[in-house]
Amino acid sequence: MEFSLDDIKLFAVDLDGVVYRGNVMLPGASSFVATARERGKIVVFVTNSTLRPRGYYAAKLNAMGIPATPQEIITAAHATGRYLGSLFDGTSPSIFLLGERGLKEELEDLEPRYLTSQDEEAAQAVVVGLDRKVNYEKICKAVKDVMRGALFIGVNGDPLWPVENGFMPGVGVFLSAIETATRVKPFIVGKPNTYMLELAIQQWECEPSQILMVGDKLDSDIMMGRKAGAKTALVLSGVTSPRELEEAPPEMKPHLAARNLAHLEEILFHSR
Repeated sequence: MEFSLDDIKLFAVDLDGVVYRGNVMLPGASSFVATARERGKIVVFVTNSTLRPRGYYAAKLNAMGIPATPQEIITAAHATGRYLGSLFDGTSPSIFLLGERGLKEELEDLEPRYLTSQDEEAAQAVVVGLDRKVNYEKICKAVKDVMRGALFIGVNGDPLWPVENGFMPGVGVFLSAIETATRVKPFIVGKPNTYMLELAIQQWECEPSQILMVGDKLDSDIMMGRKAGAKTALVLSGVTSPRELEEAPPEMKPHLAARNLAHLEEILFHSR
C-alpha cells in the first residue's frame, strides 16, 4: 500500500457501482463502512447524482443497513447549489434548468427565478442536470441563452447513467449537444472537478492528503481525488475493467485497487 492508513482521516465513498448498483447493495459495503467508523474514520458519500436530494440517499443507505445522515452526503446537485450561491451571493438568479425535482430541491436556498422554454428573457445561468423529459424546445432555449451570455453549468459530465440493467444516457449527452451548438464549454461542478472534495475539506476540517477517495470510475472518482491531492482507491465492482485499470494514464492511476469494498476492507484493515 502506497500510504499509511493512520494518515487518513476521511473516507469519501462513491455510491453507484461502489456501495450499490440500483437498489442492490454490493458485496461488503455495510461492513466496510462500519469497520471504517469503528477505526475512527469519518465516512462521507460523494456522488455525481442529480436526480434526488441528499435526504433520499440517506434514507436509501439506512434502509440497506448503512447509517447515514443528509449531512454526510455530498451530491453533485447539492454542490451545484453551493457553487451558484457563491457566484450570486444572496441574490435570486434567473435560471433555465434542465433537471428534475431533486436538483430543484438542492437549489431552493438560492430562491431562484426559473425561466421556461417559452420565456424570451435570457437566464443568468443555464444549469444542466439529468432531465428525463428533455425535448427540442428545452435544448433550443438553453442554446439561445448560452449564446446570449448565460453561465453554462453542468451538474456533472457523465455520458452514461448506471441503472440495474445497464446504462442510460447521462448529463454529458445534453451538455455535448449544447456545447456543439454554442462552442461554449460548460463549467462542470461534479467529478472530476475537485469542488465536492473541497466542500468535504471545509466541512470536516481536513487536509486533502487525509482523504481516501473510493470510487469505481477512473475518469471521475480517481481523477478528482488525484487532482485534489487525496489518496485514491478503485473498486472493480462498477464500470472500470481490469484492463482499463492496467492501461490508465498517471492522472487516473489509483493508489490502490480492489475487487469490491469487501476486498478493500481486507486490504486496509485486516492485512498484516
